Amino acid sequence: MARKTRVFIENIPVHILLKSLNSMDIFLDLEDQNYFKKLIKKILAQASLEIHSYFLSKNSFEFLATPKDIDVIPKFMQSLGRQYVVYYNKKYDRTGTLWDGRYKSSIVEPDNLLFDVMFYIETNNDSLTSSYNKNFEDKEDNLITYHELYKDLGFTQESRTKNYKELFNDFTEEKSKFVETCIDKQNITASKNFINDLENKLGILLQTKKRGRPKKIKKDKKMYKNLQILDKEKHKDLKISPMSDLFFAKELNSIPVMLTEASQIALTFPVVFSKGENKGLISLLSIGDVNLAVTNEGKWITKYLPIALRKYPFAIGSVKDKPEQKLIMIDEDSPLVSKSKGKQLFKKDGEQSELLENAIKFLTQSEQQVQITKKIVEEIEKSGILEDREISLGEGEEKKVLVSGFMVVDKDKLNKLSDDILASWVRRGIITFIDLHLKSLDNINLLFNLANQRQN
Repeated sequence: MARKTRVFIENIPVHILLKSLNSMDIFLDLEDQNYFKKLIKKILAQASLEIHSYFLSKNSFEFLATPKDIDVIPKFMQSLGRQYVVYYNKKYDRTGTLWDGRYKSSIVEPDNLLFDVMFYIETNNDSLTSSYNKNFEDKEDNLITYHELYKDLGFTQESRTKNYKELFNDFTEEKSKFVETCIDKQNITASKNFINDLENKLGILLQTKKRGRPKKIKKDKKMYKNLQILDKEKHKDLKISPMSDLFFAKELNSIPVMLTEASQIALTFPVVFSKGENKGLISLLSIGDVNLAVTNEGKWITKYLPIALRKYPFAIGSVKDKPEQKLIMIDEDSPLVSKSKGKQLFKKDGEQSELLENAIKFLTQSEQQVQITKKIVEEIEKSGILEDREISLGEGEEKKVLVSGFMVVDKDKLNKLSDDILASWVRRGIITFIDLHLKSLDNINLLFNLANQRQN
């Protein structure tokens, strides 16, 4: 999670750069080039991906493509990289990877910068082979699919190549440097307006930060607006309406999780450890300011609705000097609370209504789960196996922190615990929960996918 997090968007082109390890030559002869291109063609036949321009140098592969599915590029790059390593190592009798870590990527604004990126790629001086002959000269190249904007350059291929060449006359050194900087730093290759529009749609920060220390992350917005101790005199006329939507939770960035429900929530969202005084489990629901678990219609995206939401508009509070003494509370400003519609909280004689009795019973049961969860979390934290984590884009001065203030289990520290502790945790189900927690971290990618879907 400390490394750069990728964002891909359906039908929006992306610039990709894959370099070799230590700049070693990985295309030593024409056979290597042809095999690599055959691999690309083979994988493209099974992928929803269109390549518009590319080049191969002795130690890199760079291309511009449009994904039709948001997860197609990671799968394409993984398959291409792995299969070529097998071929190369067998041919040249070696072992180990060929690639310099992860590939670099940059979303490209199509209307204004598509052709600039294509020109940058196809006029690379170090190119062994490229799509130059296809887009500039109309020579055969079965790896290329013309982008719609390229097709719009003319009604015949002759007119398209002619107009494409004329556009190249406006490709300046300044434009080339901009494209190079964007892919090198993995910034979006786009205008500020385009980036701002994407940020608003996705609900995440995409622009490069200015130099200096990163700003503090906003604290989680609250679901309860005006919690008050429930009083049969003060609230005798209050009524509660059924929960028809979850708009009251639309600004939540995370939500408390009980151990008993962790397995269900972890199927979709990351379940992590909260920091601060209130030790517990939380589920991350956002990578910006938008709760990705609540749809635009105000519905939860999965069948299971977390306990923390089912309690609303009620809550349990504690007396400051006597934390063991619990109080029933209600959000007076909740849209579910009114004096005109819904079911009464109290009967005419001041006794609790059936609705209130059931609510208090549910609150009491959930509070028991809160305390059980808290004790287990405190035990795990006390063992020293938790470490701070964050979700971010970029590195160094360009780092953009999207989510912070949570902890996860460090696998190495977990494995170093004494055998008696591990045995005890196995018997008590703690190890099962930790495995579930670690597996749920894969859902961080799902948060980005949900953000992309929300935008579409």
